[in-house]
Amino acid sequence: MEAGHQLKALLQLQLGSDSYAVLHLPYILASLTPECLVPSAHSSKWTARINSLLHSKAADARWAGLCLAHKSSVLSKPMMIDCAQSWIGVALPILSVQSTPILSAAIRLLRVIFSGATDVPEFQRQVATPNVSKFTAALIPLAEQHLDAELKILIMSTLTLIIPLYPTLHKTSHSALSALALKFLNGNPVKPTNKALAGAASRLYSVLHFTGGKVGAANLWRKSVEETLAFGWTAFFSLRTTFHVEGQRPLMSMEEPLSSIPLNLDRVRLSVLVLCDLLKTTTHRPVQVPLGPLIKFAVALLSCTTDDQIDQHVDTSVRAMQIAVTPQIWNAACELISCIANCVGHHLSSSLNRLVTCVAFHLEQRIGSSERLAFLGTLQVLLTKCQPLHSTITATRLAKAVLPLTSIVLAKQADLPDTENETSGRSKKSKKRAREFEGDEIFKLSRDIVCPTAEDGEVLLAAFSVLRLILLNPNLSPTMHSISCRVVLSILLALPQMAPASLSPDSKLYPLLLEQVQELNAEMGAGSTSRMSKSLGLVLSGTLGNSQIQRDVEVLLHPRLPPLVRSLPFVESLALFRAEESQEEMDTRQSLGLGAPETEDSAMPDVADTLPPPKPDVAPIPAPTPAPAPIAVPAIPSSLPPPPPIAKPVVSQPTPVVTEPPPKVSYEAPPARIEVDDGDKNEEMPSIDMDSDSDSE
Repeated sequence: MEAGHQLKALLQLQLGSDSYAVLHLPYILASLTPECLVPSAHSSKWTARINSLLHSKAADARWAGLCLAHKSSVLSKPMMIDCAQSWIGVALPILSVQSTPILSAAIRLLRVIFSGATDVPEFQRQVATPNVSKFTAALIPLAEQHLDAELKILIMSTLTLIIPLYPTLHKTSHSALSALALKFLNGNPVKPTNKALAGAASRLYSVLHFTGGKVGAANLWRKSVEETLAFGWTAFFSLRTTFHVEGQRPLMSMEEPLSSIPLNLDRVRLSVLVLCDLLKTTTHRPVQVPLGPLIKFAVALLSCTTDDQIDQHVDTSVRAMQIAVTPQIWNAACELISCIANCVGHHLSSSLNRLVTCVAFHLEQRIGSSERLAFLGTLQVLLTKCQPLHSTITATRLAKAVLPLTSIVLAKQADLPDTENETSGRSKKSKKRAREFEGDEIFKLSRDIVCPTAEDGEVLLAAFSVLRLILLNPNLSPTMHSISCRVVLSILLALPQMAPASLSPDSKLYPLLLEQVQELNAEMGAGSTSRMSKSLGLVLSGTLGNSQIQRDVEVLLHPRLPPLVRSLPFVESLALFRAEESQEEMDTRQSLGLGAPETEDSAMPDVADTLPPPKPDVAPIPAPTPAPAPIAVPAIPSSLPPPPPIAKPVVSQPTPVVTEPPPKVSYEAPPARIEVDDGDKNEEMPSIDMDSDSDSE
């Protein structure tokens, strides 16, 4: 159907009467397209029908006329410019009506009219400029007095859009607009402020500096940041009256704790929300961000703990309530730090070491999944937006804090067969070996689901994302880098043997985790072209079924970069055997709980004590229970050549004594030695006749 015929059909059928227009309004709005409103013989009839609905005495017909005028203004700019004057004359007086649907429709129509033709100077001078001030003056008392939260959000979002377009016209209304925004940003002692309402008020407050013009906008923005920081500091100190607070003495609040603590906690959240919106807003001219005060406030929120206590007498109930709200303060700190890192980028690198140290400290503690997820998200932003960590100690500590979060996929020591405890009560002379049937671990119900909740699954994925960024850091210690690579490789081997239901009730987590682990292993094997060629099988298995498989195979077959002058370490240099594992790496692995229990074979013959020391076994990493035996880290992946014979490692200092029992090995009988008859040794050497000459013959 042609556009003109479609508009004609709507006018004849769906808009034949006011009641039909209200009844068929959803169909009419869905049928309208920009092609329908192209100038034609039916365009004048269309605008005349809308004006008829706008001047109707029935409230529902006026509402239908406002909706049709709004849709027509969005789809056809020329029609909006032609009819704007008459539509404004109808919509502005409606703002005094207390009917919420009609108010919402009128506000949406006026917002489109005042913001849809800013590139037409004559329209701005004759239509928009004389009416914008009236529009703002009508919206402010309406937002303060009306009870509907959705209408308040619509009003504040409309003001947020209109103020930057007409900053000079709102200069006289700056105080009223500021009071309107701060009314919803002062906190609520009964329940937290509505997030949508607080977000709309915060965004409105973040654009009020435009009323100062191009010269005064920077000063107003800086003043808003300072006032918000002072507001946040006051609320934070009120929440830490029983703790030691660095930099300033805590305030002793005389208010009722049952109301003051929820109120100040809400104020801390709102102050962080306003600071984030102020950092995200735009200005006419460059401004100097007060990065020092912002970082100081963020570190104060992030570094608060539940341990320290002032020397004075404190009310136990007040302290218990302040301890309970501490995790929510951490979440606010993570939100603020992430926003600062996204806004200032590498300018935050000078404070990166301190921030990462605070986050690593919290990850080392026993905290909930929601707090752990917030910390990991903050780490991901910091490690992505800022410069790499220059401190080896900080990078290693962070890796030690994050690696246990990824190793939960592997079986714990409690889930592995404990032969040592079973054989400890037996006599040493007993020759019977404790045996277990293959597949017994399938019937064991001791191991729970790895990620029982959705937050646990998000924590696992976030931990792998952070671990990937840590492994890219050149300052990570070799010991921690080796252990991390071994754990990630063990997880890659263990995941295919694990049922998706044993990982998480959410079936989407397993493929996401497997893809992430495969990509991480592929990156670890892609150090150079020669190293990638040795890791071809690992790369293909890691990218199979992924859209990046063509790129990886192309790089392997046709490298576009020259080979590195210096040779990178081969895979054999990784400490995959206990004999190659240093004492530092062994201690680190055991402290992270990544070692499997070792057992002694009770049926070992006595002659084994006289044999030379055997070759060391592979250092095992725990594996999931569905496998018939614990998954151990292989000495060399299947796609790599076998390693050379293992030699005794050369160290610069005496090797420390290892207290753990030797690994379980199987011995064979020594090869039989060939005995030489001693009688031949005692036989005399025959004499040689020097006078004889064999050549004489």
